[in-house]
Amino acid sequence: MQLARALPILDVAPGLSKRPFLSIAVPTPIEPMPGFEGRVFVKRDDLVSPLYGGNKVRRWEWLLGEALDRGARTLLTVGGTGSTQVTSLSAHGRAAGLAVTAILFDQPDTEFVREALALDERFGAKLIRGGGYASTAYAALKAYRSAEKPYFIAPGASGPVANLAYVDAMLEVGRQVDAGELPRPDRIVTACGSGGTTVGLAIGAAMLGYETEVVGVRITDLIASNPITLRAFAMSTLRVLRAAGYPAGKLYPKLRMDHRFIGQGYGFSTPEAEAGARVYRDAFGVAGEVTYSGKALAALAAIAREHPQETILYWNTLSSTGRQI
Repeated sequence: MQLARALPILDVAPGLSKRPFLSIAVPTPIEPMPGFEGRVFVKRDDLVSPLYGGNKVRRWEWLLGEALDRGARTLLTVGGTGSTQVTSLSAHGRAAGLAVTAILFDQPDTEFVREALALDERFGAKLIRGGGYASTAYAALKAYRSAEKPYFIAPGASGPVANLAYVDAMLEVGRQVDAGELPRPDRIVTACGSGGTTVGLAIGAAMLGYETEVVGVRITDLIASNPITLRAFAMSTLRVLRAAGYPAGKLYPKLRMDHRFIGQGYGFSTPEAEAGARVYRDAFGVAGEVTYSGKALAALAAIAREHPQETILYWNTLSSTGRQI
């Protein structure tokens, strides 16, 4: 296990130190979010790696560590044509010495989608166009059977082990609260696809004893992302923590989903998402997008209006690094 930084999660679940781990992330700052008069803050996970940031990087530490430990040679994943998961895995998987194959399902074409595809190629991924969901699943099975020592990462890269990354990230926030970098947040707002980030943050907040509610802004179909799937993820993640030594007492993670900004579905733009993408560019200096961050920022604006007395933390899941084509 290669630990280049102190992981707060090891203090509460020491058995996790026995799991394979590849250290590639850095702790990220918390700053006031521009335009909200000092009561909305942002967790800058866009800066979690200079190679390519965003919310997948912390997960790769656990998943790529496991892949290398198993002797994998090829990382295989599935995502949309504009998937930041695919781009992030292309960057970090190749940096770890592994081949990366991505099977891509269609999503509406945008400037950001074209950027993502160009970055995937620049980082050296093998891209296979799958078309629709069913044909993409078939293409993924075919690619898995022909790949050299494959390690499969599901769409969204969520799972009981990967979710530990955002339990640890929330414990990192606890240290920043203790250091006076922000007040204890009443609410955390983040984009919610497969749900691993939302679930991990909610578990971490409960472990800290916070009453913080984590709001997952749904960006994909309800059948794939809903309160039932999030509860199942929470239970499976807690089982991993308890097996690693976390006390077995009851935890009550406070999380809910905000369904108001999904529009027609995954990848489809809305006027609110377009406005959110412009907010992203103004705040972080690179182009936003309408699938995840644009909709999450639209929700942030609405939630801040609805709760004017609260301290709110926005979790930035879209990289602002490594995006030069």
